[in-house]
Amino acid sequence: MNDQNFLERTKQFARCMAELHTTLDPESYALLLRILKGLNEAIVHRGSGVDLPFSPREKELFTPEFGQVLTKLAGFLGPHGMRLVVGTGPDADAERDRSERDRSEVDGIARASGLRP
Repeated sequence: MNDQNFLERTKQFARCMAELHTTLDPESYALLLRILKGLNEAIVHRGSGVDLPFSPREKELFTPEFGQVLTKLAGFLGPHGMRLVVGTGPDADAERDRSERDRSEVDGIARASGLRP
């Protein structure tokens, strides 16, 4: 990713967050910030996912529209090598399992190639 692309994505992320701060209710915005913090931890600690448990109220707030907003924001952060599983229930569990298998396979390929995963 070149510097210009990075700067543009950063500006888009900041504009989107400013808009969401005024359009989301305080509970939803707080949930969004908590999820983004977890996403940041996942990026910083590559190779390990972050599983954020949700309270019953947070599950209510996590609507399909909220998931779309989260996916859009994650795209600004750099989707290269990052998989974001948005949602709850059996579909999300299956996606998480697939993601773990993919990560294990990539780690194995890296080790076999003499790289450190």
